[in-house]
Amino acid sequence: MVQRDEIHRELTRLLKSDTSIKVTLLGDRTGLTIARASRLLVSETMGAFDLESIGAIASAVFCGAAEQGSALTLGELGIMLAEFNDGKILTAQSGERGILVVVAEPDAQLGLIRVKMKESSEALSSLMDKITEPSAVKIKKPESQSIMAALKELENF
Repeated sequence: MVQRDEIHRELTRLLKSDTSIKVTLLGDRTGLTIARASRLLVSETMGAFDLESIGAIASAVFCGAAEQGSALTLGELGIMLAEFNDGKILTAQSGERGILVVVAEPDAQLGLIRVKMKESSEALSSLMDKITEPSAVKIKKPESQSIMAALKELENF
């Protein structure tokens, strides 16, 4: 799957854009993790964690915050930031279905990361659209003549 490789390359590009970024992850609005990239030493520096769970939780929190903002007529949610003592989690919409998650160190430069996230979000949105485009999925339609021939054969059986 070319698009999945391209998605992983984009997540890796975002990861490498700033040394304070430890994990990049793309999930969908249902909580399914589509792809992820992380630094080799992330388990040693930040502890072991399940990236699938992180993607699901980030998606749920982002969607909940977006719904809350909508109920308050605040407009569309851009980038959500959660700051912790030992790191930051940034979450952003990536197209209609995608949720982009970045886990960074506590001293991360948020301005640069936000700009890079917006760039990656647009690229990932385009790639996700290609994966689910009707032209990307080729379903072979049965030929009506073959069905008719099969029915006649059954009648003769």
